[in-house]
Amino acid sequence: LSAIGYRLPAIGYRLSAIGYRLPAIGYRLPAIGYRLSAIGYRLSATGYRLSATGYRLSAIGYRLPATGYRLSAIGYRLSAMIQTTCASCGGSLDGGYYTLIDRPDRYCPTCIATRQRCATCGAPLGDQHWRLHDGRLQCAGCHATAVYNPDEATQIYAETVSAVVSQFGMGLNVGVAFRLVDAPTMESVRRQGGDSPPEGHSTLGLYQRVGHLRTIYMLYGMPKLGFRTTVAHEYAHAWQGERCPLLRDHVLREGFAEWVAYHHLRWIGCGLAAQRMLNAPHPYRPALELLLSLELRLGALGVIEHIKRAE
Repeated sequence: LSAIGYRLPAIGYRLSAIGYRLPAIGYRLPAIGYRLSAIGYRLSATGYRLSATGYRLSAIGYRLPATGYRLSAIGYRLSAMIQTTCASCGGSLDGGYYTLIDRPDRYCPTCIATRQRCATCGAPLGDQHWRLHDGRLQCAGCHATAVYNPDEATQIYAETVSAVVSQFGMGLNVGVAFRLVDAPTMESVRRQGGDSPPEGHSTLGLYQRVGHLRTIYMLYGMPKLGFRTTVAHEYAHAWQGERCPLLRDHVLREGFAEWVAYHHLRWIGCGLAAQRMLNAPHPYRPALELLLSLELRLGALGVIEHIKRAE
């Protein structure tokens, strides 16, 4: 560093031949009461480094209880506040707690055992929840992003189909109609020839072909991201119906539909949601894993060509 010094505009430090100089009376870190002095603390992307002495805060880290910050080898990390009350009833969790897969909320044993569950995510319902007209119960979290409006549903459906076609070139020669329906209607359609859902699961979407009429049915009241995922899955079945007429292998059919949904989530930037498809104990997960292993060998376009020829 030259004698005339470099100025760091964002924080106002001037680096000179005699060391660090703070332009005013110095920066104070209010949470911990340290004052930056002539020995020079340097704020870096990885945390606080004692630059004049070369000390680094050790890997084991110190916890500052008042602020919830942990000093670690990579700097300050805001640690999650420990949840001490049940997310459902608000009671204390002194007697232990339960969590749901990929969810941070904690629930007391009583709520897990006695409370009604959200029809979408399965969480114990809190005092604030919604009953849909078809009898399903919806928690506040799922209700916040649920798709109820047919116009909004149609728009999301069109966006999802367009994305899948752009990503994989999976266009159709014959168009597919779209219908937003309630749970009783979905069950009625399924009984006309659709596959039964896996045990313990309800039908969220369904592709059906009756004569020349091809339709994708979607359950109303699903959160937007789950709605998109299900649309991508069912559109893949519609594509299979047109381009893979000989495909009868159930694992390949469902695995490919999940594979399309998985890649659609990644396409729209929802990598964490895609990863949850590989973490959740869903009955279709082994089929998805099979298709992903096939992709490693053949590539994405190779998977599509393989499905076209499969029986």
